[in-house]
Amino acid sequence: MANRVTQSEVYEIIDTTLTDIEVFINTANLLVTSWLGSTDLSDEILKEIEKYLSAHVLSLRDQRTKSVGVDVLSESYQGQWGMGLNGTSYGQMCIMLDTTGTLGQMTNKGKRQTSFGVIGYHESN
Repeated sequence: MANRVTQSEVYEIIDTTLTDIEVFINTANLLVTSWLGSTDLSDEILKEIEKYLSAHVLSLRDQRTKSVGVDVLSESYQGQWGMGLNGTSYGQMCIMLDTTGTLGQMTNKGKRQTSFGVIGYHESN
């Protein structure tokens, strides 16, 4: 399927020095089409999801700076590997736009729930 969004539409929501982002749009298009193409989501919503997913994929390559420390010359970046779509604000927007819940389920799939239990208890004298 042809891409739903153009480079200029993606540039409207993300600031980057990259001049050719077509590869990221192609990836987003492939994913949106395979994950959501057979749903009842409107073409307009699919286009918005593809736009934000393009920015999400791009930001994995061109990471977003969250903070910069001048005194110690340090930077920290938005998101963490393994967080899936929750790793960027663009991915979070994709989840919000997907009213079928598919993207949210995919993001949470594979996450392990941590539990804590007490096996035994011995009271000292």
